[in-house]
Amino acid sequence: MTSPLATSDAFHRLADGYRQRLACARSAHAGGRRVVGRIGHQVPIEPILAAGCMPVLVSADLQIATPVADQYIDPELPPETRALCEVALQGEFEFLDLLILSRPYDKLYYFMKELHRLGRAPKFPPFVIHDLMHSQRDAVRAYNQGRFHALLDRLGRVGTRPIDETSLGEAIGLTNQVRALQRRLGDLRFQGGLDAVEALQIIGASFFMHPADYLADMQACLRTLQDAQAGAPGLRTVLASSEPLQDLTLYEALAEAGIQVVAEDDAWGSRAAGQDIATQGDPAASILDKLWRDTHSSGVWPPQAREAWLLAQAARPEVEAVVLYVPPSDRLLGWDTPRLLRTWREAGKPAIALFHDVHRPQGRQALIQEVQAFVASVPRPTHQEAGR
Repeated sequence: MTSPLATSDAFHRLADGYRQRLACARSAHAGGRRVVGRIGHQVPIEPILAAGCMPVLVSADLQIATPVADQYIDPELPPETRALCEVALQGEFEFLDLLILSRPYDKLYYFMKELHRLGRAPKFPPFVIHDLMHSQRDAVRAYNQGRFHALLDRLGRVGTRPIDETSLGEAIGLTNQVRALQRRLGDLRFQGGLDAVEALQIIGASFFMHPADYLADMQACLRTLQDAQAGAPGLRTVLASSEPLQDLTLYEALAEAGIQVVAEDDAWGSRAAGQDIATQGDPAASILDKLWRDTHSSGVWPPQAREAWLLAQAARPEVEAVVLYVPPSDRLLGWDTPRLLRTWREAGKPAIALFHDVHRPQGRQALIQEVQAFVASVPRPTHQEAGR
């Protein structure tokens, strides 16, 4: 069945933005606009917009060779750390006016800082860390407030206009519009209105385009989808991964094996939007509260807070199964996997953990075969029963 988005110019523009991730930022830079890069979703875009700058999420292909970074970075660290360091050393981010790393990337920050100190990183842009703690204890509030206001001060020195209540309020209004549309897209996924590969490209484009440009194409995509009939569904599944879901490889393999991912516990997908930023009161305090309380991060503590969204989505009656992707690079999710699987199985929710590396041909084939067997083992209503 052909997707209604196949002939949508708006969708193809978003898909291009998703694939060519620095294109919009480079274009803004060429036009004289200042560009601020973000490593990690825990760096807010509202203050960047308020400062008159173009925000762009910085990512790297996890499968690239990293011969230079490997000389400096411990081999047990995640592939993402090495890949980001490698492309930074090559000068991929040199055009940025500022690069902000979030706390989950603190090891990368300290490696970059040492390489810069040694004079071995002439192509690094200016860079800082936004060290927001995601412990949910009130004891860290004062620390987080200090770090956030230090970020505002640093952006104020890079930007072209003051960061004040007016500019922050305008930025919040713009990004809240994006969040509302992304939540509507999430609802359509549960209804079978589009597949995960399409959804991830639509959501992901928002990290690399200016929100004002993104909004128009996102609205056009939703208009195209509003009357779309649900396609033949695979097994409706919620996904969690120990690697950032920043490309489509896993989704394509799961779809081939009969899985329809309707939500994922990842900031590259369903967790991108969250709730709106409050528009009443101090806008800076509202942005900080959103970052602290409602932003996906592996550093959220305690575990009950980190896992609350995933458990709630998995418990939805329309969700038929849960998939955990725990490849060899895993450093965290594997510790929780046995407990999570036991929780779902005891509740009667089919669940599986996948340990193969989907980016390697043999791993991809083994993963598909394992998922196909899992899908076949899950009792499902007949077509007639599902339609009642």
